[in-house]
Amino acid sequence: MAWVERRGNKWRVRYWKPDGRAGSIPGSFETEPDARAHADQLNAATPEPTEQTHHPTSPTPRPTAPTPTNPTAPHTVTVAEWAEIWWQTLDVGDNTEAYYRSLLTRHILPRWGTTPIDQITPADVQVWLNRLRATYATATITGLRKLFAMVMADAVDNQLLATNPVRPRRRGRGRIEPRREATWADEYQVLTIAHRILRLASRNQCLLVITAAYTGMRWGELAGLHRDNLDFTHGRIHITADAGALHEVNGHLTLGHPKTHASVRTITLPPFLTQLLATDLAASTRPFVFTTLRGKHLRRSGFQRRLWAPAVCGGRYRGETWDPVQQGLTFHGLRHSHKTWLIEDGVPQAAQARRLGHIMEGKIDDIYSHVTASIDARLIAGLETRWHRALERYHRNLGPQEPPSITS
Repeated sequence: MAWVERRGNKWRVRYWKPDGRAGSIPGSFETEPDARAHADQLNAATPEPTEQTHHPTSPTPRPTAPTPTNPTAPHTVTVAEWAEIWWQTLDVGDNTEAYYRSLLTRHILPRWGTTPIDQITPADVQVWLNRLRATYATATITGLRKLFAMVMADAVDNQLLATNPVRPRRRGRGRIEPRREATWADEYQVLTIAHRILRLASRNQCLLVITAAYTGMRWGELAGLHRDNLDFTHGRIHITADAGALHEVNGHLTLGHPKTHASVRTITLPPFLTQLLATDLAASTRPFVFTTLRGKHLRRSGFQRRLWAPAVCGGRYRGETWDPVQQGLTFHGLRHSHKTWLIEDGVPQAAQARRLGHIMEGKIDDIYSHVTASIDARLIAGLETRWHRALERYHRNLGPQEPPSITS
């Protein structure tokens, strides 16, 4: 039997475990009725050991540890029951929560929902994952294994299980997956894509591509960038903790924190980009830097379909034939491109991590908590050189009949 008890200003649900010790459901409840509701849910599935009733806020008598043949053995929590409780302990971003929920509802719960958590074996899990490999990509299988392992690890921490049945595979030859290098673009290819988007849409959305490539910012950071977070005097972009990214979850757009605490950062802009952004914003009063033609928030899927795919993959446009720029290049590939450029220009890893919002391993992130002015100046000079080099090549290739330029 489960019961509720007060703990400070909140309430928690407790129960007797099979070994005779008292356990606690992970997480706490703001009110007593919420705690009682969860206790009642557990009690409804647990047979009463006697006909004696107890006060709902008092523990029932401690049972003796049951044997496997004991007909009054306590109910074992199923994966679905534990998952419902486990959700209350999560503290992740909206996108991550939506991803976890998708994996749970589409894959884990249909297979394991009614299974008691103490009846899952490592072999069962591996057989299940092996069968899924015939249908789903490696990334999906990896995500399922990691999430299921996380759920079961928390069950172990809460003493519902002795060991985690979801373990990394250490035996067998494994699967030899082809190594896939991240697709990236050079500065000329980026400029070509940007000019095509200029013709397909507007200068503002063309600048979105250029800013992504020359800052390494993520899509959400760009789509949620407010004009107040641009410092044109010093040529900087500030990504804030409270509203540093635009999140799209199940079709709903909200402003919130960026991906990680390291994503809260200040990014120095090369002079050409500062000028382009300042000119674009001076002609508008819209609050956000990058928007649709009507001044609304950008949606990644719409941008991908209407602008990015035609500009990158090529095709026919007003009697012209556009050759593909870089097969397999995604918008996120602009972030990979930026990192590649920094590596080519000899920028130290610490400066790369700070600019991209990456967390460095160990304590090196604390040691290099700042980037010296000389390193930043060298980094910016390299980006400025790339831009002018791309412009020269672009104008040279198109000649006098070139279409309107980004800088005109």
